[in-house]
Formats: sequence, structure tokens, C-alpha cells
Amino acid sequence: MSSADLSVVATHACGWPNLTKLLNGDLVCVYFNAPSHGQMEGDLICSIKKSSSSRWQKLSVVSRRPPRGNRMHLAVGTANNGDILCFSSGFILENKKFVGFAGHWLSRSSDGGLSWKEDKEPSIPPKLRQSIPYGRIVCMNDNTLVYSCYRSQGRGNPSESWVCFSEDDGKSWDRYYKLGKNDSNEVALCPAGDGRLLGAARTHIDHHIKICEFSLNSKKWQDKSAVTLPMQHPGDLIQIGSRSLLLTYGLRNRGLMGFAARLSLDDGKTWLPPWTLHQCGDKAFDLGYPSSVCLDKKGNMMTAFYTDYEPTFKCNAAKYRVLVKRWNIFDWMNDKNQQLVLSGM
Repeated sequence: MSSADLSVVATHACGWPNLTKLLNGDLVCVYFNAPSHGQMEGDLICSIKKSSSSRWQKLSVVSRRPPRGNRMHLAVGTANNGDILCFSSGFILENKKFVGFAGHWLSRSSDGGLSWKEDKEPSIPPKLRQSIPYGRIVCMNDNTLVYSCYRSQGRGNPSESWVCFSEDDGKSWDRYYKLGKNDSNEVALCPAGDGRLLGAARTHIDHHIKICEFSLNSKKWQDKSAVTLPMQHPGDLIQIGSRSLLLTYGLRNRGLMGFAARLSLDDGKTWLPPWTLHQCGDKAFDLGYPSSVCLDKKGNMMTAFYTDYEPTFKCNAAKYRVLVKRWNIFDWMNDKNQQLVLSGM
């Protein structure tokens, strides 16, 4: 891998990036802007890469930190009218320790991320007000918007996850359903065929990813299958064709530190063997949270991630960065599988 495959979105930023492709082809990346795994004050920032440019530029503050606090967690997506939505949460800090929850808020941009209106009391169920948003806000076939959130009770205790639905383009979020059987944490959502909704859920016990499926008829979630080994998390799940799904996920096993991918050609029922897309080496200790978009019908992809060590930067390797990696999915596939993906693009 050459450094030309990588672009820097932000330095001195721990990240948890969320990459979104807008209708005009521009890419926006929302991320936490402090070089700490949440133990520092910081904001959520939106950077943009115009479709006509190769450079990333800081664009706006999505969610500004409260006094002695931060905005570090996020779920991002687009509404049916083109607005960008960002649910966020964070913590109040004292001596680099979490001493309070800083609220579950909703930001909305109607101008491509240039400015944001923030609602600190969004219309969400009271049970979810102390939960942490994660992943993507996705749109179902009937234009219903969906996002996920979770709440951890600490090590050794159950962790709970929910999905929440909006029928008015994100103005109110009334319906919600629990998933994961008390062994789930961060959940990446993706609409699949036949009106199904899939979730790639990070488990709480050994931190592998399992696929869950929501039935619109029964209004219930069902655990389907494990798709990674322990300490391979969390995931991002996107549709790249009519029946093809791409799962990208962090590798936090010592000796593997980086991120990987798996592909399903049948709407998530079965999965091809994994590919290791990027490794940061044994000097990396904090990394991952890949977020991917498909750039075109030629198989070009872009994945955002963060790391505290990137060896391609050599003498400046040890530094928190939000990075994006450009790669081509067809480089990892045989001709038959390429044609299956292309036929659905």
C-alpha cells in the first residue's frame, strides 16, 4: 500500500468518523475532533470533499460541546428531502473521567453541511434519552427513517440496543424496538431486499459482530449469524447493488490492527471470506470504526477510519488522525462475483 491510497481528513482527532455521499456526489465526514478516546472536551465536526476536488476541508461544527463536556458519539444520514441529520451524544468530564451524560441531541443541515440547527430535546422516546446513537440513519423503501442507539451498563453487565423509526422525515421518532438479546452494543443498519432491515451488531461479551434481521410483519428482531471473530468490531453495513452488501469492520486483534471487509451476494444470507483491507501495525493501540461509501459503478470505494498510529506517515506516524482510504472492491473478487455485483449496480 502506498500513502497515495490515503487522505487525511483531520489530525489530532480520535474520530469515530461517519462518511456520507450526498446526491451531488460530494462526500461529508462527521467526526469527534479531540485526540482522545472521549476523555477530552471536543465537538463534532463536518469536513467535506467536493466531487470536483481531491482534498478534504473542514466545513462546520455539527454539535458544539457543553461546558466541561464533549460531543463524541454520532449517527448520520440523509432525510428524504436531502437534509443531513446527525444524532449525537457525549459526556460531562472531570479530570478526564466521565461524570455525567451530556444529552442525546439532533442536528439538521439543509445546505449540505455548511450550517446546522441543533435540537437539544428531539422528539424521541423517553427511554432512549440516555442512550448513545451510532452508525447510519437509513431510509426504508416506504421513506421511513431509522437509526440505532445503545446503552451500556458497564463491564460484566448487559448492554442494550434499539432502533427508532420516523415517518415524518426525522421531525419525530415515535416507534422503537429492542434487538440483540442483551448482548449488543453499536449497531450498523442497512435496508435489504423485500423490505427487510439488517443490523450488524457489536456484541457485548466478546466483541464480535452478529447480523440481526428485523421483520416489518412481526415487528421483531431475530439474531441470524456471527460474521466476525472476537475483537473484530464495530461494523458498517452498506448496500452496493440490488442484492450485494458490504460489511467493513475494525480489527483490534494484536498482530492484525486495522480494518477488514466481507461481502454478501444474497442480501446478507451468506458471506464471502473476509479481506484485510488495511493494517496499522503493532504500534497502533486505538483505531477502527470504518465507514464506507461506493463512489461509482466501477467498484471504487472510500472508507473512513481513525487510528493513533499510521506507519505510512513514517516519522509522524504516532498521531491521532481521521483518514480515508480509496480502494476498489473488484480487486478482491473473481470475475463471476464481479458480474453479480455489477448486474445490481
